[in-house]
Amino acid sequence: MPFALTSVSAIRSVSQHALASHWDRLAAGRCFPPFTEFKLEPGMHDPMQLVVWNVEGEGRDVKFRALYQGENVAEVFNSAWAGKTMDEVVPMSLRRLAIDAVKECIASSCLTYTIISTIDSKERQVDCERLLLPFGRGSKVEQILASLQLAKVPGGVRRNKILGNFQIHAELLFAGRMKAGFTNANPICDPAGDAPVIPSAAPSTPSEALSPSKAVEAPVKLVGEAVIEKRRSVRRNMKKAARICFAKESRTCTIRNMSATGALIEGANLAEAPDAFGLVLEMESVQRPCTVVWRDKAQIGVRFS
Repeated sequence: MPFALTSVSAIRSVSQHALASHWDRLAAGRCFPPFTEFKLEPGMHDPMQLVVWNVEGEGRDVKFRALYQGENVAEVFNSAWAGKTMDEVVPMSLRRLAIDAVKECIASSCLTYTIISTIDSKERQVDCERLLLPFGRGSKVEQILASLQLAKVPGGVRRNKILGNFQIHAELLFAGRMKAGFTNANPICDPAGDAPVIPSAAPSTPSEALSPSKAVEAPVKLVGEAVIEKRRSVRRNMKKAARICFAKESRTCTIRNMSATGALIEGANLAEAPDAFGLVLEMESVQRPCTVVWRDKAQIGVRFS
């Protein structure tokens, strides 16, 4: 996952923007501040959307253990994280996106910011904005403060349901990193780095933790641009391994596009598949009941029952 050097103006949420600026002021000439100096000022940011991770070990043995988990994060994931590692609590389908950003935060000593998108059951795009702030002493990152925030959509988002949509399909829209010193427009770490990617839009209005925040229709540097088809069920292109299950058989296949209501499946011997079967995506155990809408020799279009 490539992380472009970017500007703090890439951060959509004013509350996340304020949190990043507070971290930068605390750094005060260092790559990052120690966590003992961090104090969340009243009204700056909702602690219900925050998670604090402790960094344990180094290299391939590094682990990230949850020290604190906000209530809204617990509601989304329907689990208590305190004392558990990131490997234990983040679903397999989202683990690479989650851990790659944390490793970048540690390796670069930079604030990292990602936007991950999905389509919910009402065919609406929902973005999750994830801000990671490194803390530690000297050159060693010892803690990471994470802020998770869902962008507002008309009608609102149900926090206790949205995780399922991200597990079906999660697309990385933006991945950036910011060096300390940006409040003075003079980066402290890695001064010879690459030029920043600066979106042209200003941050959005203040928003609450992991409850939908107001989205900004701003141009961003896309990492893997979505292809959205105009049909009754909006689908996004992908290439994801899966298997179809019927009777006592199980056959491998590839998902070529998917939405909350259906998918396009590709593979050999699909002509022999019945009109109704179960679909299991790679690294998942949940079986989705499917009904065939159309078929040809190598592809099947299905609707989720």
